[in-house]
Amino acid sequence: MHRGTGLLTRHGLAVLTAAAVLTGCGSAGPKDDSPAGAAPSASAPHTPPAAGATRDTVEADVVAALRKAGIDPSSGGSTTTRNGTKRPDMFDWMGTVKTPEAGPALAAVGPELERLGWQKVPASDSVLRYQKGDWKLLLAAMGSDAISALQEGDSMISLTVTKFEP
Repeated sequence: MHRGTGLLTRHGLAVLTAAAVLTGCGSAGPKDDSPAGAAPSASAPHTPPAAGATRDTVEADVVAALRKAGIDPSSGGSTTTRNGTKRPDMFDWMGTVKTPEAGPALAAVGPELERLGWQKVPASDSVLRYQKGDWKLLLAAMGSDAISALQEGDSMISLTVTKFEP
């Protein structure tokens, strides 16, 4: 098997899974469109729109959180710039760190995001979720056991931020 094919397959699956988590899709069963089903619950508080949250401020928040975690943002990269134009509704950052540094880095990124106005969204999986107005953020780390293209002892940290219109 071509080594890159496994990465593409696993990465594609990770992206699809992340997108499903980000949009609220999952195995929660059929959607309840009744008025009772539409009522907000105590476990999922409504987040009011964050005034001034733009693609540029979201990018600045991610960069600040990475720096606070001791990660040089220039050591990774983004895929949301096409032909020199930034996507107005998305920002992502991916980079590698030594595996022992991944856990502490994730632990430091979260509180910095919260200090910058992001609200943590409860999640039952290994992906950390945050929200700021209409912007949703996913934060995760994956090791060489999940991504075959990584060298032994390295982990990839990924932050994906997407704007969803109300």
